[in-house]
Amino acid sequence: MVNSATSMTSNNNDTPRWFFWRPSRTFNVLQGVLIFLLCILLIYAYAFYRIPYSVRNVGREIFVSHIPNFAREFWVHQEPLLDYIPDSKWTEYKRLNMTEKLNLLVREKASMKDPRLIDLIRKHILPPSDKPYALKDPDATDYSCGQSSYINSLIMNSKEKGFFVEAGAWLGEYASTSLFFEKSRGWNGILIEPDPTNFETLRKLNRKAFHLNACLSTHSFPVLLKLNSASDMSRTIENKEDEKWVIDHHFDIRPYYEVPCFPLYSIMLAINQTSIDYFGLDVEGNELPILQTIPFDVLDITSMTTECLEMNTQGRTNAAAVRTFLENKGYMCHGTIGANSGHGCFAEDFIFLKKGLVSEQYKCTHVLDPFISFIANRTVQNHL
Repeated sequence: MVNSATSMTSNNNDTPRWFFWRPSRTFNVLQGVLIFLLCILLIYAYAFYRIPYSVRNVGREIFVSHIPNFAREFWVHQEPLLDYIPDSKWTEYKRLNMTEKLNLLVREKASMKDPRLIDLIRKHILPPSDKPYALKDPDATDYSCGQSSYINSLIMNSKEKGFFVEAGAWLGEYASTSLFFEKSRGWNGILIEPDPTNFETLRKLNRKAFHLNACLSTHSFPVLLKLNSASDMSRTIENKEDEKWVIDHHFDIRPYYEVPCFPLYSIMLAINQTSIDYFGLDVEGNELPILQTIPFDVLDITSMTTECLEMNTQGRTNAAAVRTFLENKGYMCHGTIGANSGHGCFAEDFIFLKKGLVSEQYKCTHVLDPFISFIANRTVQNHL
């Protein structure tokens, strides 16, 4: 009888132990959670250890923003951002100097997602300056030929802290389509200028954006091209038509340089940026082949301006082809900035916006005059 009572008491005392946390069990759970988190970090490190990350070249906040991209790939099983490269190729690449690395990737026609190419581009990129601006006209607001004011008013709704890309950045101040956003709206971005002479002037302005002395490739792989240095008319030479254009404009007496050209998507991967609020493309006739290299399904571009010189038959043909291509990619040609619209600034650019961002439909026939104040009577749908 005593034994039975003792047994019942023992059973009654054991029952609550199934319902309450014990210190040892809590420790085990916490230990499991920590091990799980450590595994996630190890997987992340394994996926990206091949690409040396430079805090100097890529800001900490951009690096942090890359973590959700990895999580999206890991859990949703989207296509990886970067290609897989065998260890043997990495070993060969690491033994080379910068020039040899570039020549190797050009020879191989490396994919625009090749992590070796991303590594090389990162080493070419200069970080935003931490020095005060050294502008010739520090009190100006809009340095462009009108593009910045219209993009800012029409679609950006004076957005702060956006991101821009200006390809064909020239000297970085006069006629710059990005300086307004950087200086007045606090945007970050990247300035791409292939001409070494222009780039040196640009660099001395202490712009608060990444700098890259290269051109945009017209292919989905890197190339080395000869560049005719002609200030704002500098042009890469890729075929006989390009040579003829240089000769016809009497620029053949100007110096020539060999410059690297990288796909835009590779450059964006190098700075861990897959969203662009404004893209300015002014590359003297190569707009269409450059646009054709962009994977618009993974590189989100809200607005852009592209040069559309229609002064001759070839120019009109190129402009029409650019417009058709971008409209098929989901963009609307809102209008043009006219070459003779004043401002003491020569430009003839299409303004493209993603369809659905502005309620009123335009047919690219309006010549937008920078001197006329923007009439804010249009319904702008804030998708930003």
